[in-house]
Amino acid sequence: MPLHQSDAIILKTYPLGEADRIVAFFTRDRGKVRGVANGARKMKNRFGASLEPLAHSRIEYFEKENRDLVRIQSVELLDSPMKLFQDYDRAVCAAQMIDLVDRFLPEHEPQDAVFRLVRVTVQALEQGCSIEFASCYFEVWMLRLAGVFPDLFTCSSCATTLDTGVERFLAAGLQKTLCVSCNTGTNVTLHADVPPILYWILRNKLESASAVDALGEFGRGMKNLHELNQYWIRHYSER
Repeated sequence: MPLHQSDAIILKTYPLGEADRIVAFFTRDRGKVRGVANGARKMKNRFGASLEPLAHSRIEYFEKENRDLVRIQSVELLDSPMKLFQDYDRAVCAAQMIDLVDRFLPEHEPQDAVFRLVRVTVQALEQGCSIEFASCYFEVWMLRLAGVFPDLFTCSSCATTLDTGVERFLAAGLQKTLCVSCNTGTNVTLHADVPPILYWILRNKLESASAVDALGEFGRGMKNLHELNQYWIRHYSER
């Protein structure tokens, strides 16, 4: 059995028997993995806080061919997310992030961009970034990296580039964007405040100070963009 070592983000844990846990973790170089941590449910165990949700940990594990679960040998805590879980609203946001990562990522498929997105979002939340803004930012990029988020800046019919201030429409299913010329009159008008905040998200890093400033400037469109994100998330889950 080969021994692997990888930096990972802990997603979820499940009880296994009286003393063990099944751990779902997202590694930087080998994607999402599930493994058994022997003795992790005991009062005194060698894992401590390193298996808490969203913990950034370095994991050593054995992987046996044709086995779904690896065997976790050791875990070193690199960064604890406990500060997030001391605040109820931030804890809820963290749980939603975990759910999206677990839902969107297939097993054993490396996604370095998603790994960096999770780490950046956790750090921004810890530094006081608006929960609403961080959540919306994370949703947009998670959907884009999964290939689900539609291009809202190009008409899907005539390929015209659409500036942030130009009126645009979403066709049935909300998966295709149409310009004024290509709109048949039966499509949904995209809220005018959505393109500016989306443009900002796609071109800026999620940093606490910048995100707070952007929230004040684009706050009106954020709720509408979040609702669209939730629609696309449901659409992805039902595929």
